[in-house]
Amino acid sequence: MRISELAERVGVATSTVRYYERIGLLSGPSRTSSGYRDYDEEDAARLLFVTRARRMGLSCDQVGTLLGIWAGTHCASAAERVGQLIDEKQAEIAERIDELHRFSAQLTTVQDALRAEPPDACRTDLTCCVPESPGVVVLDLVPRPRQ
Repeated sequence: MRISELAERVGVATSTVRYYERIGLLSGPSRTSSGYRDYDEEDAARLLFVTRARRMGLSCDQVGTLLGIWAGTHCASAAERVGQLIDEKQAEIAERIDELHRFSAQLTTVQDALRAEPPDACRTDLTCCVPESPGVVVLDLVPRPRQ
């Protein structure tokens, strides 16, 4: 099958298939005499595995490790490792939720300070519009890159 058929079948963009090939999660397919990529059922199964693992939030490195375990035949070993990775992901999520709760409390403190002393004029230390919130680490809200 062609790349567009493979991508549609699994529900990803053709650029995703090419990317996974480039980083080694998919092996390069055979080529037709006219140079088109030619995928088979094994390629489709591997792409489906990769896609599902990525949708669970696993990094490309983690998926690569799983592929080495799974290899299309070792489901029990792969399932065990997926379970471990899910536990790790759940811990990361819990930590992130705690960070967000702390950040929410920080924002409430700042908002309360602004409401308690509405600015009548700008101040050189900018506490008129951005009050200080000592002792609280500002949370980085920039999304963390997926690996």
